[in-house]
Amino acid sequence: MWKNTLSRKINRNNEELHPKDDSYYFTDEIGNNAVTFLDEQNKENKPFFLYLAFTAPHWPLQAKPVDIAKYRGKFDEGWDVLREKRIQKLKENGILPADQTVAPKDPEVPEWNKLTYDEKQFWKAKMEVYAAMVDNMDQNVGKVLEKIKALKKDQNTLIIFISDNGAQGGFNTYNPLGRGLVRNEGPVGTSGSFDYQEQNWAYLSNTPLQQYKNNMHEGGFSSPFIAWFPSKIKAGRIDKGTGHIIDLAPTFYQLAGIEYPKEYNGVTSNPLVGKSLLPVLFDNVSQVDRGAPLFWERAGNRAVRDGRWKLVSIYPSYEWELYDIETDRGETKNVAQQNPGIVNKLSAEYFEWADQTGVVEYSKFKLKPEQMPGGAALKK
Repeated sequence: MWKNTLSRKINRNNEELHPKDDSYYFTDEIGNNAVTFLDEQNKENKPFFLYLAFTAPHWPLQAKPVDIAKYRGKFDEGWDVLREKRIQKLKENGILPADQTVAPKDPEVPEWNKLTYDEKQFWKAKMEVYAAMVDNMDQNVGKVLEKIKALKKDQNTLIIFISDNGAQGGFNTYNPLGRGLVRNEGPVGTSGSFDYQEQNWAYLSNTPLQQYKNNMHEGGFSSPFIAWFPSKIKAGRIDKGTGHIIDLAPTFYQLAGIEYPKEYNGVTSNPLVGKSLLPVLFDNVSQVDRGAPLFWERAGNRAVRDGRWKLVSIYPSYEWELYDIETDRGETKNVAQQNPGIVNKLSAEYFEWADQTGVVEYSKFKLKPEQMPGGAALKK
C-alpha cells in the first residue's frame, strides 16, 4: 500500500484486508498494533524490544480532515519568514549556538512574496497536511507512552526517537504548480493525492542545514535524536556530539547486559561497527570515543566525519569539499584547498572503508532515465 494512505489495498500476515474507503489510516494502525503488542508482551513478564517505524510524514501527503483543520493558516507567512523564525527559535532553545553558521538561501526556492495567490494557496495546503501527519504520529506516540505507563513500565524503559534523514528535495513536474515525478489523483491531503512536501518546504524543514535527502551535506543525513529514560537520563539536556544509527544496537546490547553473538543459528555474525551511547545518555559524557571516522555513501554521494572535520562530495563531480563542522555546520566555507593534508588523509580512509565494505562505484549500475520506472514518458 502507499505510505500513510487513507484507503489502499493492504495485507496483514499475507491476508488481504478490505477496509471501507477512507476508514483506514496507516499511522493509526501502526500505533494500534504497537499497543496490542505491549498488552500481549505484558503476559510474558519479560523485557521487551519494540521497533515502532511510522512512515509519516513521508509522502504521499495524506491526513485526516480533523488533523488538517488544526493547521489552517499556520503557514500563511511562507517559507522565507518562517525559516528566519525557526533560526531564532533554535538559538533561543540552545540547539543552534549563536556563533554557528546557517546554510545560505537555496537559489532554487522562489521567494514566497513573488508567488501568485493561487500558488500560495496550493503550497500552504501542502504544509498544512504535512503538519497534520506529524500531529497524528505524535498522537500515536502518545498512545504508546500511555500504555507503557498503564503497565507501570515507564520508569524502566529506554525510549529513543529518531527521524528519517533529511527532508526530501526535488519538485513535482506533473503538478502545474510544481516540478517533480509524482502524479496527483485528487486534492492535496486526500486519499487520491500522491503529492509530497517538495523542495520549497523541505528548505524550511531542514533549517538551518545545507541540502536535502540523498545528499551528504548536513541537511541530507542529519536526524533529530531524543532519548527518554526517567530513572537514568536527566530531562532537558542537550548534548553536543556525533552519533550514528549504527550505535543503537551496541547501546541496546549493553543496556540489556548481554553480549552480541559471534554466531547465530550456525551463521557467523558480522561484527558491530557502532559504539554504545550509554556513556552519553547516562554519564553526561559529551562524546563517544570512536577511534575511527564515520563514513557514508548513497547514490554516489560520499562523506567522512572525523571529529570537527567533514569531507563530502556530490556525484558525479567527486570533487572533495571540507568543512569545519565545529564552527560551520551550515557548510558555508569549503576549506579543502587550505587543508590538503586533511583531505588526503580522510579521502584515503574513505576509499579503504569503501573497499572493505563492498561499496560499488555508482556509475557502474546507475540507471539511465529511459530505464527508470516511467522512463518512456520521461524520455519523450
